[in-house]
Amino acid sequence: MEIKRRDLLKFLGVSTGTILLSQGTKVLSSPFMVAAQGKETVKTMVKASQYWTFSPVKIPIPLTIENLSDEQQKSKYKTYEVVDDVVLPEGFTYDVIAQWGDKVGDSRFGYNNDYLSFVETRPNEGFLTINFEYISGKTWRETYEKVIGKSLPFEEVKAFADENKGEINTFALAKDDVLKSKIEAIATEALIDQGIGIISLKKNAIGQWQRTYSETDRRITGISGLKDGRYLKATGPGIKVFEKKINRVMKTG
Repeated sequence: MEIKRRDLLKFLGVSTGTILLSQGTKVLSSPFMVAAQGKETVKTMVKASQYWTFSPVKIPIPLTIENLSDEQQKSKYKTYEVVDDVVLPEGFTYDVIAQWGDKVGDSRFGYNNDYLSFVETRPNEGFLTINFEYISGKTWRETYEKVIGKSLPFEEVKAFADENKGEINTFALAKDDVLKSKIEAIATEALIDQGIGIISLKKNAIGQWQRTYSETDRRITGISGLKDGRYLKATGPGIKVFEKKINRVMKTG
């Protein structure tokens, strides 16, 4: 299925707002900002929505661009089914390319993919960069062993914290303290699941994007360079930042 840029912008606008670029009018609008935008902006949004080439996914609350009366809103939104999946409009599909724990370079695919960028190196092929910005503590803790395949001392650390009003001063613990080593083990794994990942992709014969597991795949984790010395292998102009050299100019006279 071919998706035009214009249709993609419309699609993205369904969940967070509406982007309109027409006849000298530029509107970046969210359906929850009606009071600040005024009635004319709302009318423009409603008019533009008539030209959508797809049916928007139903969300839990009504949007201004639907232009529904109070009674219509009550009728349409009196029930809502929560689906545990990525829900897309009819005609759109998605493919799972990678997931938490998958091998990436000498590490693994991290947690919570926020920022994405794709750099095409040739038709239907390129590199995807992913920002693993943070972990969701409770979910990460509950699913870590199942996904990663090894255990961490969550319960031991939690039990100690519970005995001390939920607080542990890790920095005050001795270096050889067993509790400190357990906390460091948890923190290390959490930092591994944060950072940046770069994976190579290629579209297959049926139009699906798949990983190629190239030797160029990379992971920069929250502890890269801390113990492995990887920071010493930086290249390019930016390496000056890490050389810590100071140029001094002597003035005479």
